[in-house]
Amino acid sequence: MEKHTPDSLVVIGGDCLVSLAPFSWLLEKYKDKLGILWIDSHPDVQTPKEYKNAHAHVLGELMGNGDSDFTRTVKHPVSPQKIMIAGIHDPLPYEANFISEHKIQTCSPEQVRSGAQPVLDWIKNEKIEYLAIHIDLDVLDPHNFRSVLFAKPGRGQHDFGDVAEGKLNIPDVVKLANQTASISKAIGLTIAEYLPWDALNLKNMLEELPLIVK
Repeated sequence: MEKHTPDSLVVIGGDCLVSLAPFSWLLEKYKDKLGILWIDSHPDVQTPKEYKNAHAHVLGELMGNGDSDFTRTVKHPVSPQKIMIAGIHDPLPYEANFISEHKIQTCSPEQVRSGAQPVLDWIKNEKIEYLAIHIDLDVLDPHNFRSVLFAKPGRGQHDFGDVAEGKLNIPDVVKLANQTASISKAIGLTIAEYLPWDALNLKNMLEELPLIVK
């Protein structure tokens, strides 16, 4: 990014932490003209105190809240008013309190499917000229899109700590992204948390078959 100084960025792959550097770059470049649309079942505002893995901290870090090893890389933290979390439901108590205290706007899966009016109103009311869109694939229903953590074969009902699981489908997410990009210029897109269980299992199977294994 420092070498090429791009006006826009697309990042595909990795966990949600991949949004930190590109969105930090875009925030420094576009400042308060930029809004962040966080399409995710989870708000990712936890800190190491609540959860050790940094992929659950990212949006909070972009606000300047969290581990200093990460927050010091964010030169222009995003204000809470410039954030919209879409697809979120059933946040954990800490997450719900954080969202409430910072007055972060949200749009439920049901609202997304029915037209995402809260998102469109947010763009208009906050005068969002540019948009950075984060898509965590676990916002998708794991019964319909199988390449996410929650679709792990053989999983138990409580294996993932009873956190929210996705309720949207691919057409919902595509429609939302295009709706918002039609009224605010999309200059950032990150797609994270792809976990192709079938491909991994096939790889493991191939490694054990005759004529393939040396």
